[in-house]
Amino acid sequence: MNTKAQKTAEYYNKLSPKYDKLYSSYLNQTHEHFLSHFKPEPGDRILDASAGTGILAKKLLDNFDTIEELVLNDPASKMLEKAKGKLARYSNVRFTNCYCEELDFEYQTFDKIICLNSFHYYVDQKAVLRHFHNFLKPGGELYVLDWNRKGYFLISSFLIDLLSPENINSRSLEEMTSMLNEDGFTVQDKEEWNYRWWKFFFMKCFKI
Repeated sequence: MNTKAQKTAEYYNKLSPKYDKLYSSYLNQTHEHFLSHFKPEPGDRILDASAGTGILAKKLLDNFDTIEELVLNDPASKMLEKAKGKLARYSNVRFTNCYCEELDFEYQTFDKIICLNSFHYYVDQKAVLRHFHNFLKPGGELYVLDWNRKGYFLISSFLIDLLSPENINSRSLEEMTSMLNEDGFTVQDKEEWNYRWWKFFFMKCFKI
């Protein structure tokens, strides 16, 4: 993978020991918003594409005991080690350590894919959406929650990109809607909201 993606993964490897505490309020806010819109069906196979330290995954497994399999992926190996520690007692979890552009699953593997707080990090965003479409079963659901690059957050996003070693390519809700439609998704539900200095969007999409 290119150096932009590698630098992002390296940054989060260094951040992993203090990540949960440092971002607790941000993560609680976005996770609660996502969970208010998410209800898996019995037997679902779910991919969390950028699972971080597994905080969201643990909430899913604690609240929904009918998930058949939950696959946690993250390119930062030390973040994933934190997730493995949190989820050691669950038998229906497995882990992959890949950049999303390089994910390799059989077509039509998953009923649902979650992409939370991470789409702006992906270097080849169109390739990632093509993967998501391929990996979902017909009628499968894609959930995207991410930074909303519009209004005052245009400035915030620019400054974060300028000052951070991470790859930052945030999208507006309108841009994201267009990209999803181009890659074979139909958007069923979408929202925009503000939290502190961030602007967010949430989208629930179906594979056509």
